[in-house]
Amino acid sequence: MKSTDRGRTWEKAEHNPVLRHIVGGNRDPKVFWYEPDHKWVMALYLDKNDFALFESKELQHWRRLSNVTIPGTSECPEFFEIAVDGKRKDTRWVFYGGDGRYLIGYFDGTNFTQKSGPHALNFGNCFYASQTYNQLPTRGRRVMVGWGQINFPGMPFNQMMNFPVELTLRTTELGLRLFAEPVRELDSLYGKSYRLKTMPLTSKLDLFPGVNAELFDLNIEFSPNDAKEVGLEVRGVTVTYDVEKKELSCLGKKAALPLEQGRMRLRLLVDRGSLEIFGNSGRVYMPMGIILKDEQRAISAEARGGKGNARIEFARLHELSSAWR
Repeated sequence: MKSTDRGRTWEKAEHNPVLRHIVGGNRDPKVFWYEPDHKWVMALYLDKNDFALFESKELQHWRRLSNVTIPGTSECPEFFEIAVDGKRKDTRWVFYGGDGRYLIGYFDGTNFTQKSGPHALNFGNCFYASQTYNQLPTRGRRVMVGWGQINFPGMPFNQMMNFPVELTLRTTELGLRLFAEPVRELDSLYGKSYRLKTMPLTSKLDLFPGVNAELFDLNIEFSPNDAKEVGLEVRGVTVTYDVEKKELSCLGKKAALPLEQGRMRLRLLVDRGSLEIFGNSGRVYMPMGIILKDEQRAISAEARGGKGNARIEFARLHELSSAWR
């Protein structure tokens, strides 16, 4: 297909398909403009764990450049350049597949050279086939939207899209890793807001009593101190942090999450069919799909074990309006 009016209308190319079948179920092209060589680059899924890169000057004739293999993933490739710790002159390239397992490395216009990985971007049960936006107005910004795999009973549609998140590449004690945080545009949906100050967490504690929010953005920070576990129960769903294991868990999914200066921060976006969890400013991204019960609106926190000196450092809740306004 080709378009000469910025995608408003389309017509089949004269030589269609422009890239014939190669092997297996190859599909899912991700095409972007590579400015250093003034050409188009395409990442394409081939078969099993194998992908390939291609180039073209006019989107009609494609030449194979190199191959990429990512153990543990397949389909729906993504390939993009991203700044390290926000420094635009220090960049890496990220290549990932359908489940978000990614490699970090360099790209010279022909070959992708892997330096680390595969690493996990997604730790939830409701994420696949995500794609990011190229050439956003804000230079260097990389926004991703994933496919949330969950069925809504009785609805005339299938599945959903996850909340858009902004990806950043940051230095950690394990090396470079992708972080995912909700896009700042989410603020435009904020309604009523509630805030709690520092308080001890010696047993199960109801947060925001009297608030009957259905959709919301919750930020909370814990100091576990000598507690064995701290966690939340949000609209009937339990989110637990094991202090000894340094592990966050929800609905059978787990992710390593070390404390930062003795504290652990959680951000939860709660919708009707999902609870998306972000740990320590996006170091852990855990989108969970679950049909929440309308009558379950309570939010509570709890600490277990230890001598009872765990604390909530702060908690803030913003009710969310519908995006369809």
